[in-house]
Amino acid sequence: MNKVYLVGMPASGKSTTARWLAQKLGWEWIDLDDQIESRLGMSVEMAFELLGEDKFRETEHEILKETSQLKQAVISCGGGTAAFFNNMEWMKNQGLTLYLNTDLTVLAHRIAFQSGKRPLFKGLNADGILEKLEEIQQNRGVFYSEAKIIWNKPEPTEFLYRAVNQLVDN
Repeated sequence: MNKVYLVGMPASGKSTTARWLAQKLGWEWIDLDDQIESRLGMSVEMAFELLGEDKFRETEHEILKETSQLKQAVISCGGGTAAFFNNMEWMKNQGLTLYLNTDLTVLAHRIAFQSGKRPLFKGLNADGILEKLEEIQQNRGVFYSEAKIIWNKPEPTEFLYRAVNQLVDN
């Protein structure tokens, strides 16, 4: 395996952890949302608003499939990537999957400070954010839990790096 796919709830730290892990491994880091924004010429928030979630998910799926060409890459996926188009099964066949299982109260706190940047939480107060997170966890948790590694801490540590490094081909 020469790719690592990070999945998890919105604001779980996928991009931050993927960048950190890629640096530790000496691999390339790819952020799926950045790739989508580049392809569509607009932000994720704008794509949701103007194109709708279905078109966004189709584009996300196409770009995810393009990662099959990569070697030695850590890919941070969007919060919903694992739950659509059999993407989780595909990622498991392509490389190592890592689920960042961050506590919902930590996520709610993070999202409260950036809700304008997260289309699924637009206009929600603290209680609404937590409710929405619980709903998302209920719908997507089954996909996330299929990951090879489940990380139950809010931040990456050297232990996570060592676990991943043991399972990938350098």
